[in-house]
Amino acid sequence: MNKRARTTAAITTAAITLSVAGCGITTATPAASPSSTGHKQYSIAFVPKLVGIPYFSAMDQGGQAAAKKFGARWIYEGPTTASVSGQAEYVRSLIQQHVSAVGVSANSPTALDPLIKQAVNNHIMFYASDSNVSSPYNQLWVEQTRSQALGYDVVDIAAREMHDSGELAIISAGPTATNLNTWIAYMKQRLKKYPNIQLLPIQYAGESITGAEQIATRMIAAYPNLKGFIGVATTIPPGEAQAVVNAGKQGKIIVTGVSDPNSVRQYLTSGVIKNVVLWNPINLGYLTVWGVLQKLEHHPFHTWNNVPGLGKVEYFPSRKMLLLGPPLIINKANDNLNF
Repeated sequence: MNKRARTTAAITTAAITLSVAGCGITTATPAASPSSTGHKQYSIAFVPKLVGIPYFSAMDQGGQAAAKKFGARWIYEGPTTASVSGQAEYVRSLIQQHVSAVGVSANSPTALDPLIKQAVNNHIMFYASDSNVSSPYNQLWVEQTRSQALGYDVVDIAAREMHDSGELAIISAGPTATNLNTWIAYMKQRLKKYPNIQLLPIQYAGESITGAEQIATRMIAAYPNLKGFIGVATTIPPGEAQAVVNAGKQGKIIVTGVSDPNSVRQYLTSGVIKNVVLWNPINLGYLTVWGVLQKLEHHPFHTWNNVPGLGKVEYFPSRKMLLLGPPLIINKANDNLNF
């Protein structure tokens, strides 16, 4: 097993500022000691698709902040590549450690089914955040934004920048990731609104900027009429953008998709990328810890929940889902966001 990248809930600052997704509001979140919360200290573990990329590091930051505020122990660890088997290995280990709750951003909707059942049978809460699982034993799903809204927004941006016509390439990360495939399905649905845009065969680069750059480079060579790239995962648009720069196609091939400001800032500055879509992953990690604690302490969710430090958050009981909020369009106007 690779040496785990582990972060526990330890914050050195007295206050943490969280930027509310999609609205630019900030609230100061004061630190709180575990003894001030009046409950036992639960251990909440989260296994991302992989560690070492800015997006999941931002989720970790939010998880740490919430754990500090609400008096929980936060455990963040996972594989260094987006591996289904690697993720399972970490989940299995955490179950053996008898944590209070274990959750994932799933690399596969079904691969963890036996482990999810094992966790619940051992009185360990299982949850998903960022990318869901299909198991009926899953007890909470924290969704970053409405999938349809995100898919539609990305396609509308691409269509506008392509002037509603031309060949469009979608490069995704993993072919089995629940969230990515859901977004792509909505992107295809939205593309029916733009009959003069031709979608090329979808490609997969893993969670790799270099992989995305290599695939985009091959596609630029193979499709001389290519006018646009969509990247589905935060690591993909920067790779696509670099391929466009290498080919000298700035202004001729547009790049958009799902990414974070830290990953694409240089391309927003140069104009190779004008817009990408995301949400605030710091807030997503924060909401995840808050939601898991509500379940562990048997506090029922309401249709609208007042989350300290975030504000109102909607809950959908039929899906066991907390929804962070609407998509966030990132461009030069707000690329100073630090995640």
